[in-house]
Amino acid sequence: MANEEKPIEEIFFDSGRGKYEVTKLAIEWIKVVKKDDDYRKLSQPELLDKAVRDVLSGVATYEKIAELKKKKNISSTEKQEEQVQNAE
Repeated sequence: MANEEKPIEEIFFDSGRGKYEVTKLAIEWIKVVKKDDDYRKLSQPELLDKAVRDVLSGVATYEKIAELKKKKNISSTEKQEEQVQNAE
């Protein structure tokens, strides 16, 4: 049975992780992926459910979040530089 089919409570208790750690990680995950295609069309409850499932399944980790933040900061900086060059 896939994680998407299990109740979130069951996945949480099976993970053995603390609720505060899961919550913090899910919030950080939402911040970096909320504009991605798989996430931007979700309602807030769906987004939170998906983020918690991503954390509990190991898709969202501190390392992955740091990597995405770095990547997105670089690409937003590049876009800003392009806009400045195009304006000149």
